[in-house]
Amino acid sequence: MAITLGKDVSVSIGGNIASARSVTFQGSTRTIDIEAFGEAYNQVYTTGYDYSVSVEFLDSSDLGAVRGYLESGAVFTVSGGAGNWNFPAVITGVGESTSIDGVAVFTIEAKLGRLML
Repeated sequence: MAITLGKDVSVSIGGNIASARSVTFQGSTRTIDIEAFGEAYNQVYTTGYDYSVSVEFLDSSDLGAVRGYLESGAVFTVSGGAGNWNFPAVITGVGESTSIDGVAVFTIEAKLGRLML
């Protein structure tokens, strides 16, 4: 059994995020419930899938081109994690949180994007 420590994992959102302190990758399917007329049970069908990533980091220089991606809607590659995640994405949020006596913490949210052909 292989156990991977967070310190041994990297994440790239259009470029490496060196100061990442917390990363959450998520994959899910979208579903619809269908109950046939006269039946007492529901059936679930998948209609698509979605991937997302949330990164919390400390160094403002890691913001890099992220704000540009947010404003332009550009699609870029997200990769990393112990599960070797890799998908095209768009930025859905960028944030900063600063407490009075703490350090500034930056966050990036991104979701599966579609490459325009």
